[in-house]
Amino acid sequence: MSELTNRAAYLKGLADGMKIDKEKDEAKLLAAIIDFLGDIADKVDAIDDEQGFIADELDDVEEAVDVLGNVVFGEYDDDFEYDYDDDDDTFQICCQGCGEEICLTSEDLMDGEILCPNCGDTIEFDFDCDGMCEDCDGCDEE
Repeated sequence: MSELTNRAAYLKGLADGMKIDKEKDEAKLLAAIIDFLGDIADKVDAIDDEQGFIADELDDVEEAVDVLGNVVFGEYDDDFEYDYDDDDDTFQICCQGCGEEICLTSEDLMDGEILCPNCGDTIEFDFDCDGMCEDCDGCDEE
């Protein structure tokens, strides 16, 4: 029993031990209040038990997610640092002239054209600029 249930039972016992005329309205009201307090204490106990059960289940789920994360992504190594803001992104295109795959950087694309290292053809890049790029000076001109 919880502290609330014990206190509600104590109040009920105290009221039962008093020589109160149970036919008076005040005694009926007091008995109803004490019964109500007992019901509230029982409900709080049930909620507390359920909350404890849910907390245990949540701990189990959290542990399972951690294990699953380690299986999927591997163990996290604190010594490993990766620069996610890497500007050295590369792209692959296929030359229209010879069919050779060519690796390009973002900078190559922004230049607007390159020469195919295999056949020497000029490969042009025509982008419709939306004015949101950070490296372009002429985006707003139309």
